[in-house]
Amino acid sequence: MTKNETATSVEEFLVWRSNLFQGLKARKETIIELLDALSSNQQAHSVVELSLNPLFRRDYNSLYRGIQEFLPTQTDPNYEQRIETLFSAVSRTIPPTSKHYNLFGIDTTPCPRRFAETLADKTFIHYPNPIKGNKPINIGHCYSVVCALPDQIDTEKVPWAVPLSGERFPSKHKGVNQGNQQLKKSGKVLYFLINYLS
Repeated sequence: MTKNETATSVEEFLVWRSNLFQGLKARKETIIELLDALSSNQQAHSVVELSLNPLFRRDYNSLYRGIQEFLPTQTDPNYEQRIETLFSAVSRTIPPTSKHYNLFGIDTTPCPRRFAETLADKTFIHYPNPIKGNKPINIGHCYSVVCALPDQIDTEKVPWAVPLSGERFPSKHKGVNQGNQQLKKSGKVLYFLINYLS
């Protein structure tokens, strides 16, 4: 990488970081430090171990509070605008494609919670069980995840997918429908990004 390319990359990163910072409502510094710790992680095996990273200068209580208060509440009068700002910042990490279109993947992920007795809206979920003879079910929630799928690079290693949205969906809904709603909700931002990336 040449000096000019490095300078351009650093400048783009600082703009991205500033956009992300502006989209956050509470505990902005905590979230940014958590992202720094996560991206430089070499040995943490749990979330709390990220608080031991030298780039995270706070204690583990701040880490959990930052995660809990990361997204704005739906009662926030600027909720839609804050979500769009965050979505736009994250979406700018999608590398440009060599094609005339972008690929997005929708998947559902089970989250077993069978011992959470008071948890609302639990249902039977598909969950593979490695023990022969057991049915592949559990009790819990399902989440719908929408990701941007980047091009496969020359080395035949596919780069990381960029997660754009993750939402728990009610037991009465289907995962595909939830994923489509997530894409529709963020349609304005996706339209902007498709033009920005093309």
